[in-house]
Amino acid sequence: MILACAIGAGLVAFALSAILLHARPLYEATVTVTMEPSEEELRFNRSFMGVSQFNPATIIAQSHIERLLSRPVAERAIDLLIEEMGGQLPAKEPTLLSAITTGIWQAWNTLNYGYFVPLSEREQMVADLQNALDVEIVEGSYILSISVSYDVPEIAAAAANVIARAYVQVAQDGFRRDASVIAATLAEAEKEARGRLAEKRIERQALAEKLGVSDPVTERAVMLQARQDARDALRSTEADLSGEARRLEVLRQSLMAQTDVTIARGIREVLATGEADLQQLQELRRQRQQTLVDQEAALAALDKAQALLRVHDDQLATIDADLVQLQERRVALDLSSRAELSQVMIVNPATTPLYPKFPKLAVNTVIAVIVGAICALVPVVARDALGTQIRTNLDVGQIPGARSLPPLARGRIARGRRLDPSYVERLIRRVSADRGGWPGRALKVTGFLPDAQLGQLTRMFDGATGRDGKPIRAEAMPALTAAPDWASLSGQVVVLAFRSGDLEREELEALQARVEALQMNCYYLVVL
Repeated sequence: MILACAIGAGLVAFALSAILLHARPLYEATVTVTMEPSEEELRFNRSFMGVSQFNPATIIAQSHIERLLSRPVAERAIDLLIEEMGGQLPAKEPTLLSAITTGIWQAWNTLNYGYFVPLSEREQMVADLQNALDVEIVEGSYILSISVSYDVPEIAAAAANVIARAYVQVAQDGFRRDASVIAATLAEAEKEARGRLAEKRIERQALAEKLGVSDPVTERAVMLQARQDARDALRSTEADLSGEARRLEVLRQSLMAQTDVTIARGIREVLATGEADLQQLQELRRQRQQTLVDQEAALAALDKAQALLRVHDDQLATIDADLVQLQERRVALDLSSRAELSQVMIVNPATTPLYPKFPKLAVNTVIAVIVGAICALVPVVARDALGTQIRTNLDVGQIPGARSLPPLARGRIARGRRLDPSYVERLIRRVSADRGGWPGRALKVTGFLPDAQLGQLTRMFDGATGRDGKPIRAEAMPALTAAPDWASLSGQVVVLAFRSGDLEREELEALQARVEALQMNCYYLVVL
């Protein structure tokens, strides 16, 4: 069964492949196109996708593929192809296969939608070209492989080349259009950034004038130095004041201990002068303390003003950075435009194919043989695993008490050839081992076979010689379905023959029970 299915599937595949090879072979022509993305495209995709698992380059490549398969590219390719072919494509001769295909398509659309809309000649050409087109990405590169399958090799190569040219033109037109839009957008954004920068500068200048600050850094440095000088002067005054106070205290103690009037008068005069100087030093300390407080307040006011100005400075820096980035993008866009739109270009044009892509006789036949064998293997294995029919000697041997014989080939019975001597020898050896010799030198042949085949089988056994050289007499019995009572066969050698798969296990078990009850020397022969 497996062999028949495999051979049948192989023959069908070979015949269909041969018919298709003669009626409608398909030739495939391939052209390679590079589509290296620009920095603008990569930047836009990164900003658009954000943090994503998709590679921007892969997204761009897939976008190119979808545009390649679009209708505008196919229509432009048809125009270029008609122009190359001298104004008209070569007409196809109607064939039986094309008529069958058209009829099936019409019937399918009618069944699905209730009606069929025939296409115009140009619409049909565009649809055929889109159906014949296949685009793939060359792994690890920015290269697209464009393949066109057609039944005429020259047209397949020409169609692949015009598809690539049409796509290059469409892509370049789109890039020019996009570049002009991007350039206008960048110019508008740059103009807006410059306007905001000027406004922020005016606001910052007005705020600085309002706060009375022209150069915060320089003014802060001057105020810090002035504060340090005020601190030093205050410390000096406090030191002088402390020294004068100690001097006056010493004079007072001397005055109290002095008894001389003249000296006491002089000390009083000096003491009066020192107290006046002490008051002057105290006033000077107060003034310098106030100066230090004023310096601290001025520094605090300057810090506050500088904080307000820093907000405007940060805004100015942000706007200036945006302006620089816009200028860089405009320069990059100008460079891309000056590069003559080389991101999309033909790398390797298509050539006329020598051999058809489909069908391949040997490949299709081998695949069909393998598939046919696999498809037949499933029911065969299921039948063998789940079925209860007796098909082999192993199945007979699983029944207690049953003794099986080696099977005969189907052709041996059908053509009536002589029995293999080795088979007879195995039969005699088996019977002699079971019964200690050949009882009666006679052999009865019956089973579930037609009478004609039972007769052929009997003739094959008849005349065989035992190990002692004496002939064995074989006698055909009626088929089991018409056999009389077997009680008279007790002790004789009987061969029950049946074809593989014709007898159920339950039937053979019941038959074996009957044989054992009659004490017959019965052997089972499975005829394949």
